[in-house]
Amino acid sequence: MKYYQKLTLLFCLMWGFVGIQRVIISVIMPRIKVDLGLGDDHVGYLAAVTGLVWAFGTLLFAAIGDRYGRRPVIAVCTILASVFSWVTGWAGSFMQMLFVRGGLGLFEGGPFGPAIGTLSEEAPEHRRAMNAGLVTGAFMLIGVGAGSVAAGLLLDWFGGDWRKVFYVVSIPGIVVGVLIFFVMRETPAIAEAIRQRKSGELAKKKPEEKVRFTDALKYRNVLLSAINSIPVMGWLYVFTTFASIFLVEVHHFGILQGGYIIAASGLGGFLGEFIMGAVSDYIGRKKALIASALLCTAFGVVVALLPVGTSPLLFGGLFFLFGLFGAGMYPMYVGTLPTESVPPQISGMAVAVPTATGEILGAALMPTIAGLLSENVSQHAPMWMAATAGVVIAVVSLFYIETAPRCVAKMKVKPTHEDHLLKRFRAGKA
Repeated sequence: MKYYQKLTLLFCLMWGFVGIQRVIISVIMPRIKVDLGLGDDHVGYLAAVTGLVWAFGTLLFAAIGDRYGRRPVIAVCTILASVFSWVTGWAGSFMQMLFVRGGLGLFEGGPFGPAIGTLSEEAPEHRRAMNAGLVTGAFMLIGVGAGSVAAGLLLDWFGGDWRKVFYVVSIPGIVVGVLIFFVMRETPAIAEAIRQRKSGELAKKKPEEKVRFTDALKYRNVLLSAINSIPVMGWLYVFTTFASIFLVEVHHFGILQGGYIIAASGLGGFLGEFIMGAVSDYIGRKKALIASALLCTAFGVVVALLPVGTSPLLFGGLFFLFGLFGAGMYPMYVGTLPTESVPPQISGMAVAVPTATGEILGAALMPTIAGLLSENVSQHAPMWMAATAGVVIAVVSLFYIETAPRCVAKMKVKPTHEDHLLKRFRAGKA
């Protein structure tokens, strides 16, 4: 197995178990709500605080990783996130749960940007989108898919004791974090940057020759992905936060049965990220992203309109397609369009900027709004919010600069590095 393939496998496991730790609370939330006396608005607040702190962790650890080394950041954050997932089982009140999930978000925000930045440098260019799709897809396959089923089974096995569920699902993340620490090595660009910093060469460079982490903000595709991250992350976390409540309290399925239905969206999401990431290598990032966004909206609207009494099999099929095209947006908007637009030294930050923006305004604000609407207006509201996000994403995506190597190679006039920069930062501009 080649080194980049080993990294891809380890990052898939890392991001998958991060997904379990973040999503599993939503699957068993109907039971937690009863035990801690929570309303749907409290559920939204819990998702919000995780997202807000996750955003801070994303920017903080991406900057640390690009400057001091990505390997320790990815490994240590993975381990500490698992520790906070374990501690979730100790929470005895809403405020305690709020504090613990904030700690979880801080460290879970750390690994993704450095991991995708590393793969963008280590993987062959024709495999970038597919490998990014595999990693981001692991969140759906392991986290939403396997995690949803595991949550229902473990809750049933432990006689409804949701605390023990967290104790079990937190262990694999610690193991994966240790493996990453010993297997991973720094990429050439990061290793050289660390060498120059330690030798004092960076200090001797002229200001205009230095690469700063804030340089990622100068690139058009990075800013467009930051805008897109709001509805994309809003789709994911409104959907995953309220899917179990929607299925259990609106459509009257059991938690285990609801877990299987949600798992179908996880499987679909994994396949969508893999398939759409690979497809984008051929037809272009923009076209693949726009197609996924519009199809996500189409199937999401159908899910929101399903009447009470709909069979779980039909629900599972529609959740599968909703997840497939919803998660299918991730490889392009955060995995390739930003990283293929910037120098490799700041590719981690190019991922972190959209991720952090999405965590604050998508994963934090949107579930908060959805929770308030669900509590005070209708429990169908979160599904409608998730469904309509794709329309916004499709419109924003029209303004990207194409980066897929195969598509760029066929262009008569190929975009240059200057074209990717915002006009004010191009040569000759102030």
